[in-house]
Amino acid sequence: MKKEKLARALDLVDDDLLEEAAPVARKPKRPRSLWRMAMAACLGAVLLACSLWLFIPFNTDPPELKQYRDSEYYDIILKLNAVTFVKPKFKNNFDKYVLNIFRGAMAEDDMIGASPESNGAIYAETTDNQVQGVVEGDRIKRSSTHIFYLDGNTLTVYTIAGGSSAKVGWLQLSVSSKTMLSVSSDEWELYLSSDCKTVTVVAPYYSYEQRTNCVDVISVDVSDPTAPVEKERMTVTGNYLSSRMVNGEMLLMTQFHVSSNPDFSNEARFLPQINTGSGFESLPVEDIISPDKLSNSRYTVICKLQEGGLTLQDSIALLSYSTEVYVSVEEIFATRSYDENFEKDGATYNRTMTEISRLGYGGETLEYKGSIHVNGTVKNQYSMDVYEGVLRVVTTTREVIQYVSKNGETAMMDVDVSNATSADLYCISLAEWKVVASVVGFAPKGESAESVRFDGHNAYVCTAVVVELTDPVFFFDLSDLSNITYKDTGVIEGYSTSLVNFGDGYLLGIGMGKSSGTLKIEIYEESATGVVSVCKYELERVSWSEEYKSYFIDRENRLIGLGISHWGKSEADSYNGYLLLHFDDFNLREVFKTELDGANEQKRGLLIDDHFYLFGENSFIVKPFA
Repeated sequence: MKKEKLARALDLVDDDLLEEAAPVARKPKRPRSLWRMAMAACLGAVLLACSLWLFIPFNTDPPELKQYRDSEYYDIILKLNAVTFVKPKFKNNFDKYVLNIFRGAMAEDDMIGASPESNGAIYAETTDNQVQGVVEGDRIKRSSTHIFYLDGNTLTVYTIAGGSSAKVGWLQLSVSSKTMLSVSSDEWELYLSSDCKTVTVVAPYYSYEQRTNCVDVISVDVSDPTAPVEKERMTVTGNYLSSRMVNGEMLLMTQFHVSSNPDFSNEARFLPQINTGSGFESLPVEDIISPDKLSNSRYTVICKLQEGGLTLQDSIALLSYSTEVYVSVEEIFATRSYDENFEKDGATYNRTMTEISRLGYGGETLEYKGSIHVNGTVKNQYSMDVYEGVLRVVTTTREVIQYVSKNGETAMMDVDVSNATSADLYCISLAEWKVVASVVGFAPKGESAESVRFDGHNAYVCTAVVVELTDPVFFFDLSDLSNITYKDTGVIEGYSTSLVNFGDGYLLGIGMGKSSGTLKIEIYEESATGVVSVCKYELERVSWSEEYKSYFIDRENRLIGLGISHWGKSEADSYNGYLLLHFDDFNLREVFKTELDGANEQKRGLLIDDHFYLFGENSFIVKPFA
């Protein structure tokens, strides 16, 4: 009986193994056929190959770069490799394909239920430029006889004739890439030359042919406004940052990002490229400026072009720089943010810092003039300003404890980072290129600088705790840098994303009201003891643009206009339109609210003589204005 049980237990065991197991009585062994043996051998080979493919460890060492030692870009390659090399996320293919499936399935289960001018025409500026004489691109420009507007990617031309105004010319613009599937024209901008004969269009897009973002600069002949004709174009690889036009010369600023683990044998993958008509070429190594250690793999590329024929005069690339660029009458200031650790009171802290690089553009070439470091980060171009030989900068600072050391042992500290921010103001002498005055930590703890404007000896700063929708607005007197004084409004509801000098001692704030979805437009003035709110206008259940150039600001007539989209309690109560307000020294009053199609960022309004001209997507409206 015991032998029979043992035989039944071993029925599933291979015959060869059974022979070695025990001398138990069994049936004679049947011979194997050749095909079964071959199949077993093939299966074993497949299993071995699969095992090798699944379990051989991925290489975690950075790529070998010795083959690029003779390249003039070798130092750049080494620096970029340090910040772009990414170790494999998984140990091997088993970890990548098998275990990750289970991780993904578990994550998916966890997510169930989660909520997801020509012919005698005279140029007339329409854009509220930050610096007088330094013209910024916009979706709209005009002469004394015609208005030029970018409706999507179509340049449209309208006559200025009051109620009889009409579209008289247009040119649909394409981009250089032959394999472009679609173009998003949200960031497109244009310039009109001082003689009103040339429109220059800046057109960012993604090129599948180059496998990167590109910016085309297109020169269009509008000497006959009824028949615009393309003349010249040039292309720079990278994202569009900004541009300026100064005395017939364009400053084009782009950002080129180097992705992880780039192919250093292909210069287009790690160097910005420029095509002036003869094919793409890399920026020369002598035109690339970089710190010793990179904090990121982004280039800020600055090209200096002649307006008419788009002749490239010079170019410079700043490696490891960010997106914030300010342009004064003579110089360009570009920022780079990074983290810094320091010791204080026996603890190690981490704070954000900004390096500001300075370039002159007044000569025939771009001239690098060095850099300076300040505490904090710069939000946008309006946070910087040059006046009487001094660069003024407002930053949002952030300082957190990383760890403290007690009796030689490191103890981690959990820090409330919501109270780790504040704001600083720095005044930097251009002659000495050093900080000559500052106001450190003027904002309440936990607040950040949300909007800044400079006006001569004055500076206006709105700081806010964004999640709480509260802010103070600060007025700084910078007339005496040895004794900087300031006043503020105290805590008020909402916060301004744009602060504007509105003339006659008034300050205009445009931004968020008491709750999300509430537009607040407020007028402030300085009093003997502080800053007071004169009046405010609020509109609930709306969205609006935070792009400053989309606002109509008329200080002489005290008008404020902007595109809005209102969602009412019913479909009949909802509309997409444009709002115009008037300030009468006491209140902000509606001049009109009218329907206007298009994205709020692309809507534009102009007051010319006794008519108000409105532009949107496939929309053109002229309203009498008394």
